[in-house]
Amino acid sequence: MTYGLIIAAGNQSRFKSETPKSLVDINGETLLQKNIRNMAPFCDKIYVVCSYNNEHFFTCENKIVIESGKGSGDAVWQALEKLEIQQGDSCFILWGDCFQSKRIYETVKSEDDRVSALIPCVFEEKPYVQIIPQGKDKVSVHFSKFNESITSGFHDLSLFYCQAYELLNCLRMLRSKITDKYGNYIHKHGNEMEFLDVFNETPIRANCVEIEDYKDFSFNTVQQLAELIERDEFSENQ
Repeated sequence: MTYGLIIAAGNQSRFKSETPKSLVDINGETLLQKNIRNMAPFCDKIYVVCSYNNEHFFTCENKIVIESGKGSGDAVWQALEKLEIQQGDSCFILWGDCFQSKRIYETVKSEDDRVSALIPCVFEEKPYVQIIPQGKDKVSVHFSKFNESITSGFHDLSLFYCQAYELLNCLRMLRSKITDKYGNYIHKHGNEMEFLDVFNETPIRANCVEIEDYKDFSFNTVQQLAELIERDEFSENQ
C-alpha cells in the first residue's frame, strides 16, 4: 500500500488568512486539487492531514484530523499513528503549501528504494534548509532559521518518499528523545518536533535524489502566491 499524505494542519500565521494555504484558488482550481491530481497515479490512498481548528474547510472524504501547533514532525507522526500501517507500506509526504509536478513523483519512484527515505532535492546557494549526504544511506540536516551553519548545497523540495513502517518507528524514537515526563517537547529547536530532525537524531536510512532544472514552488505570503500565479509557474509544471 502506498499512501499520500498532504500536510495542511498549520496555523499559517505568516500567510495571514483564515483559509488554509492548500485551499487557495489558482486560476479556478485549489492548490490541493492540483497536488492530489499529480500525486494520484502514484498512490493507493491520499489523505489530507488537517487540524481540529481548520477541518471545517476540508470537504474531502479522506482526511485525517490531528491536533496542530506542535511541529511538522508531530503532524506526520500523528497522521501515521492513525493509519493501519503495515510492514512494506510506503508513503509520500507533501507540505500543503507546496506544488509538485508529476515528474518529481516519477523520478522518485524510479529510484532504488532500498533505503527508508528518498528526499528530492535541488542544489542552491545557501538554502533555507540544507540536506547533507553522509555516505551511502545517511543524511543530516542544517537549519538556517536556527542559526546553524549553511553553505551551498541541497535543499529539499518539501516532498518525501518513505517506507511508512520504518518512518513511524523513527518518529516514535525521535518523539521519545525530545519529550519530558509530561509529554512536552524540550528540544534545541524549541517546543515543536521538526520532521527533518528525524534524519539527524534517528538511524533512519535516507538518500538525496537530485532534481535538475526545477524550482520548488511554495509560498508564505499572499504576495509570494500572487507572483507565482502571475508568472504562470503552476501550469508550467503540470
